[in-house]
Amino acid sequence: MELDKLLTVAKESALIGGQVLKENFGKVKTEEIEEKGPKDFVSFVDRKAEERIRDYLKGKFPEFSILGEEGGLEEKGNLFWVIDPLDGTKNFLAGFPIFGVSVALVDAEKNFQPLVGAVYLPYWDELYYASLGGGAFKNGKPIRVNTHKKELKKCFYCYGFPSRAKRDLNLYCEIMLSIFGKVASLRRPGAAAVDLVYVAEGIFDGTFEFELKIWDVAAGSLIVREAGGKVEWLNFNTTDWRLDLVASIPQFFEEIKTEVESRL
Repeated sequence: MELDKLLTVAKESALIGGQVLKENFGKVKTEEIEEKGPKDFVSFVDRKAEERIRDYLKGKFPEFSILGEEGGLEEKGNLFWVIDPLDGTKNFLAGFPIFGVSVALVDAEKNFQPLVGAVYLPYWDELYYASLGGGAFKNGKPIRVNTHKKELKKCFYCYGFPSRAKRDLNLYCEIMLSIFGKVASLRRPGAAAVDLVYVAEGIFDGTFEFELKIWDVAAGSLIVREAGGKVEWLNFNTTDWRLDLVASIPQFFEEIKTEVESRL
């Protein structure tokens, strides 16, 4: 199957979900916010965006499986559409414009390797996308990671801590503080998909994040790789789709990965 056609569908899906986010940004009332669990919020916006994306994907490729954050898994075959209809829900609900829609197609027979992926940032009207072997793009223009830096102490990294940590949060604080001592600065935007496309674009030099789900990172990981960066999913568990992630410009990937892995 042609990756170009699959990529077009991924891009269109992300835009469809993004339109729902655009229409509702700044309009969700407090009483319309539900708590799925401690510190785990959802609103009708997440659900509506995913429903529209699912309907579109089913119309295009009814034979493919679909895995979404809100709607769970509809399993039909080895190719999975993986959807995060609103990555950065807390940001969105607070009016902080760092959030996005992430859609990827992954191959379950190849350890869920992403084949195509798109991340749309509705507030900025920025669409990032990539296909396996086809390069990475933002709004039609090629993007590349920042490869000219020679010293880690001059690099700009971001990170992500889980709101509902399974591990001891002190462990993540130790990792963050250790890496903070090695780099120029750290930031926490609060949306893994956004973090990854900003690495791909060369804004950040890398990111390390914990207890994510595959829908947070499938599209962004491919975009980083196709932009020349390195990404690895650590401790990936297909039972609950949980994973840790390290992404970086190539010259410092191993150092950051070692710092994370040695402490987990």
